[in-house]
Amino acid sequence: MINFSRILFAFLLFGIISCETAVREKPINEYYDVDALVDQQAKLLSDMQPKIEKSVEVDGQKEMDTLEFDSLGWKNELEVFKLADINKPTLFDAYEATEEQTSNGKIWRYSTEKPSLGIEFLYVYFDQDSTVKKLEARYHENNALYISERNFEINFNNTNGTPVLASYKIYGRQKMAMKDEVYFSIESEVVN
Repeated sequence: MINFSRILFAFLLFGIISCETAVREKPINEYYDVDALVDQQAKLLSDMQPKIEKSVEVDGQKEMDTLEFDSLGWKNELEVFKLADINKPTLFDAYEATEEQTSNGKIWRYSTEKPSLGIEFLYVYFDQDSTVKKLEARYHENNALYISERNFEINFNNTNGTPVLASYKIYGRQKMAMKDEVYFSIESEVVN
């Protein structure tokens, strides 16, 4: 004869254990998905076909140009920002996440004390309606061949609730073994 009370007890116990495990586990998608944002921007800008005014400076030598990109060009131009993506299984629970409410919206801050992870910090700024308006990050790499530090800043306009790239800046330094340290800066602004 089947003892329904034992089956019911086992089912409830399993359910309680399952719920307890789900509450304790922190999903990886809690980190902001920079990859998805970059892919979205590459597609959006490819459809819009704007021009960018770009200036590149390396150790005091500066060049400026106005450029247009096709879909592959936008993908390549924005690919460097994927270095700031911390939403990877290997980085699960490696960053402390905090949120700050401001008069203009909110800021999500992700930071770590482990420089070997590459990204030292990622800050995501949102406006009042939770649309991304700015992203900042620092990427640091140190190995036997070189030391590299890149700072990223990406600014967005809010177009009907959708973030649209307005400008970006990448600046930093690189020191290769047996060579002088090189400082660089890349600034781009989207123009119509």
